[in-house]
Amino acid sequence: MTRHTAYRAAILALLAIGVAACRDTSTEPGESGTRWNADQTASDTRRGVDLVISYNPSSRQFNGTVTNTTSATVTAVRVEIHLSNGTELGPTPRVDLAAGAKQSVTLDASGQNFDWYAVHVEIGSSGG
Repeated sequence: MTRHTAYRAAILALLAIGVAACRDTSTEPGESGTRWNADQTASDTRRGVDLVISYNPSSRQFNGTVTNTTSATVTAVRVEIHLSNGTELGPTPRVDLAAGAKQSVTLDASGQNFDWYAVHVEIGSSGG
């Protein structure tokens, strides 16, 4: 192997290690990874179910809705919120949403201090 080939192989190996180290393997199926400031309204869509939710600092709760935008029932819909402090709120109880149905969502954040949050919709028993 020539010196040039050895250098190229070493650089490619380092790049592969760097890419692997940068991958966020902590996300669950359906997590977009979008971070929202506490004063922003978050949204997420998963398999035709739209989530819109925001934080109310007065009540220390997240309030929003999930809406089935499909023409069929979507089963076992639930919502999770991940706070910047590492706390996970939820998931909410699973609900079946008929076509076009909308369901209120409330998650309590009492006692939590956070800078940002991330949300996601889970569908089905496996959360996918």
